[in-house]
Amino acid sequence: MSSLTNYGQAIASTTVALQRLLSSPPIGLQVTAYVLGAPRTGVIGPSINLFLYYDSLISYREETQRGPSRVISELHYLVSAFPGDDVDTDAGSHRAFGAARAAIERHPVLNVPIGSADNLQVWLSPSPLTNEVLTSLWLASNAPLRLSFGVMASFTLDAAERTAVVGTVRDVVKLAGAGALAVFTGADAVTKAEAAASVANELGKPLVTVPLNEVVGASAAATEDNLGRIFEQAEHRGAVLMIAESDPLFGMRPEVLDVDDPYSGLEIGSILDLLGQSPSVVIIELTHPAGDELADRTRVEVRFPGPGPGQEPEPDSASATGD
Repeated sequence: MSSLTNYGQAIASTTVALQRLLSSPPIGLQVTAYVLGAPRTGVIGPSINLFLYYDSLISYREETQRGPSRVISELHYLVSAFPGDDVDTDAGSHRAFGAARAAIERHPVLNVPIGSADNLQVWLSPSPLTNEVLTSLWLASNAPLRLSFGVMASFTLDAAERTAVVGTVRDVVKLAGAGALAVFTGADAVTKAEAAASVANELGKPLVTVPLNEVVGASAAATEDNLGRIFEQAEHRGAVLMIAESDPLFGMRPEVLDVDDPYSGLEIGSILDLLGQSPSVVIIELTHPAGDELADRTRVEVRFPGPGPGQEPEPDSASATGD
């Protein structure tokens, strides 16, 4: 499935597919994609114009889905019929209008190629236009009102590709931006703490390390209050935040949560939104791999090997992956 990173190409390809649908035999209409009011150069006889005037994106995640969340895109087109001459003596615009409307009804699904290796299923449906909306569109273009109908083209995209790279502490330092999320995974808690301190030192900022249960409250509002208190302290202004012992919320979780799970009623995405407002880098410390929602938003993951049996962790034990 195409991702949101290809949204521009998905829009353009959908417009081209609509043009081909209406211009190919047996329909055979002349089809343009001009802005309203633009000179219709190179067009002879009755024709159809496709004008994309509005789009919307609706995010969702299926209950059984793992991996990136998805979005439904809705593209709203104004499909307008133009006559072959100023007075439309042969009602050519009416024939073009009817042919285009019928073609949309007969072809509710388009298979739209995206590049050379991907295809998109696009659903077409007439989109009712009130007189007020129709009139406002044409008035905004300073062009005369034309015989028109609306079409909505909808398709689904992956909302986010996994952008996290398995990197080093140096890569975390390079993030630098407010609210950028990094994940430290592995069994060696001492080395992860040293690496977090190194990140803060390189950025010239203090490090605030707080266990998960002191950051995440029983609701998003409680979490927001907790974060506010942490960063209102003068010595914490602009600090790098490391949330320790985070597996219970941000690690891989069972599909059916235990009723006694203190975080079972929380929306992880809402918590991550709040963390994205932090003044500096946020480090989520985990023993095991990150869960899907955190993985979707992680910029860099640093993996720390645990100490060998009977060994104390070495100060530079993260040199392979954490430096």
